[in-house]
Amino acid sequence: MNNSASDARLARNLVHCCRDAALATLGPSGNPHASHVAVATLIDGSPVMLVSNLAVHTRNMARDRRASLLFVASDPGGDTNTRARVTVSGTLEPVDDAEVAKGRFLRRHPDAGLYADFADFSFWRLAPESAHLVAGFGRISDLTAGDLLAPGAEALVAMDPGACRHMNEDHLDALKLIAEVLGEAPEGDWHAVAIDPLGIDMVCAAGAGEIASRVEYDAPATDGTGVRMALVALTKRARAMREAAAAAP
Repeated sequence: MNNSASDARLARNLVHCCRDAALATLGPSGNPHASHVAVATLIDGSPVMLVSNLAVHTRNMARDRRASLLFVASDPGGDTNTRARVTVSGTLEPVDDAEVAKGRFLRRHPDAGLYADFADFSFWRLAPESAHLVAGFGRISDLTAGDLLAPGAEALVAMDPGACRHMNEDHLDALKLIAEVLGEAPEGDWHAVAIDPLGIDMVCAAGAGEIASRVEYDAPATDGTGVRMALVALTKRARAMREAAAAAP
């Protein structure tokens, strides 16, 4: 994998795995306003937020759609300066299908179900235009929207909830293998929260919160059959790697 492909994958992982981000909008004076927001992703990989009409950033969004989101990797006890982070810049817009956005958002933020249907809350997406990745000392990349977004996502919108439910009901062992072996995630009870044309997002309870892992397929999947075959391939590869590690002297 060349550096640009590796950097793009890391940027996608940050956007998909982070549950929160710093949102920068422009105030009426033109000065930037930074706020903390909960985030998830739509099936094409664009970030989605549930915002209140009372928030300053929502009023700013109504006046000027330009914005950016900063995603920072979790690294408890680590060096803040070396944590991977990506700033995604673009234009904010109301989502086309609030029910689809709600489904994906609530899988990452179940507590938001208490207020997601309130009349003064709405789902907005950031349509990426560019991204700036800092992946550690000396590793800095400027990325495009194409590096973050998944092609052909519309074909998978309808099957995403069912695919996650099926994996969680019938294939928890496969999710555990995929997350822990291929995603190099800690041991735990992993379950799927989102499927897209490029990969699968999983979460696991950890203390009072949760940790997330994303593993991408060997090749993009453009339909339900493609997703199933991609997940089978990941499971087989993860099982073979685990068995080889167990057999090693």
